[in-house]
Amino acid sequence: MDDLRRFAEDPAAWGDDFPADSVWRRVLTDRWCLLLGPVPSSTQVSRLRLDPDKVAEAIHALRAEIAARGHTSAHWHVGSSATPRDLIDRLVAHGLKPEDHLTALALTAEPPPVAGVEARRIRNLDEYVAASGITHDVFATSPDRRAEWESIAEEHFAAERRGTAARFYIAYLDGRAVGAASAVVEEGLPATIMVGGAVVPDARGRGVYRGLMRARWEDSLPAGIAALCVQARVTSRPILESIGFEPTGEVEVLLDPATC
Repeated sequence: MDDLRRFAEDPAAWGDDFPADSVWRRVLTDRWCLLLGPVPSSTQVSRLRLDPDKVAEAIHALRAEIAARGHTSAHWHVGSSATPRDLIDRLVAHGLKPEDHLTALALTAEPPPVAGVEARRIRNLDEYVAASGITHDVFATSPDRRAEWESIAEEHFAAERRGTAARFYIAYLDGRAVGAASAVVEEGLPATIMVGGAVVPDARGRGVYRGLMRARWEDSLPAGIAALCVQARVTSRPILESIGFEPTGEVEVLLDPATC
């Protein structure tokens, strides 16, 4: 359970170097993990273990690294295990802005099947585009950031197919696409990390979210994984806990305006 807890809090810092053809790039040190996604605005800092007297130095070094790699919009994920203990206050004092609060949760018991919902991994580019569109609409992605992702749709779908990007899932009710989600499924990880989970408003309350969860569980089993992890907003936590997810930690998300 200890590995599961650490993984749920800082999944980007887990494991060996990423494959050369991965859509993700990672800079991992004993002080922090910098994760760079396939578009410039996909930038995350996590697993923070900083010297209290060198927080400003770390911020400066990360800003320089992010700029050198052509990335923007750095989000710092400060988990329960981050040091120093008052790191959030120190980051705010240096100009970072609190943006969100997430709870890390893990599930190790099989979630129940959901009747009436067809939820599965995408099969073609059209489904990739449909799933992406649902996610952008539900989460109100800004036009600029949506355009970033749409500009690499074919490239990103190709990476999803060859296994060097997160897997995409789509859910149907009565033949209509109404939900989308993604997940990182990789042999050797303590769990599958669920990313997102979007359901169009008029389809909520009909098991779509649970169906997408079940689809990711089933997709994980051939990789030898029988656990799911997620970092969830307060709106998703009740349904996750009702299924059996257990909290493993808290994560504060701060935006660094200097990188925007």
